[in-house]
Amino acid sequence: MKFKITLTVLLVILISGFALAQFDNVGTSAAVFLKIPVDPRGASLASAVVANANDPSAVYWNPAGLSQMKRTEVMFANTDWIADLNLSFLGVGVPLGNWGSIGVGITYLSMGDMPITTWLDTEGSSGQTFSAYDACFAVAYARRLTDKFSIGLSVKYVTETISHSTASAFALDIGTLYDTGFRGLKIGMSFTNFGTKMRLEGRDLIIKVDPYPTSGSNPTDVIANLKTEDWSLPLTFQMGATFNLIESETFRFTMNADYRDERDYRALGLVGGEFAFKEMFFVRVGGMKRYAVDETHGKFTLNAGAGLKLNIPGSNIALKFDYSYSDLYRLKQAHRISLGVVL
Repeated sequence: MKFKITLTVLLVILISGFALAQFDNVGTSAAVFLKIPVDPRGASLASAVVANANDPSAVYWNPAGLSQMKRTEVMFANTDWIADLNLSFLGVGVPLGNWGSIGVGITYLSMGDMPITTWLDTEGSSGQTFSAYDACFAVAYARRLTDKFSIGLSVKYVTETISHSTASAFALDIGTLYDTGFRGLKIGMSFTNFGTKMRLEGRDLIIKVDPYPTSGSNPTDVIANLKTEDWSLPLTFQMGATFNLIESETFRFTMNADYRDERDYRALGLVGGEFAFKEMFFVRVGGMKRYAVDETHGKFTLNAGAGLKLNIPGSNIALKFDYSYSDLYRLKQAHRISLGVVL
């Protein structure tokens, strides 16, 4: 029975991924901040972590990865993104023994205050400002269905705000993870951002118009609303594998390879590797091919990072520090740092 359940889930996700791959809807998604990697480890591995996310960041990558956690962990990560944007992530993962694992993730993209411009004041010299931000609140649950197969589900509330207008949506992430038990070989799949559409609403869309400008004497300040359209979330399918090429008491080298397909972008192949020394010091590198003008011309960009895990003497508490650098081609680069506490 468990085998049939496992096979059914795998087939549903795989078929959904193939269906997703048939469409190219570039520039037609809202809440695209959901595609920005939230943590240094995942980013340094070029996002090739769908089978190897085993900390609170699994809430973002693959909720089934929460089932791999043995201890409670809290993570805070910050990304210095492009154009003075800043992305913050707070994640918590709690294993519940035979009851599975739960996780919470909060993602926040801030842009700071910006000057208000008008037709008469294009430089924004009035001193008035407005703000804009994006946020995602996720609650995830994962459980082992067998000793090798795990499944996870995440429920998310997504919101985007600019000045006095807001758009929001609800979404689901579903993920699976199969652990072969051989040299760390795991196979993972995730189907993320499946949810309702977003439509911008708010008082900034209220205007005064003359509905009949050619009809002589009539009101010129009739209250009206600008019509906005519905926009889909950036639905994404990802599958991949992780394997320990080297494993000993002192050294470990893990190789990851993923296939990623987004509804608003072409499919990508992702690769990453992690070298660990006594599971205390980590060096990571990953790469992907980013396209420039068309599908025939692109640039292979590299990501890199390092991490440190320190056990506090006399306690079961450990501290984790991670950093990553991402080459964004024409958009320059992004830097990420994170601090984690393992309890």
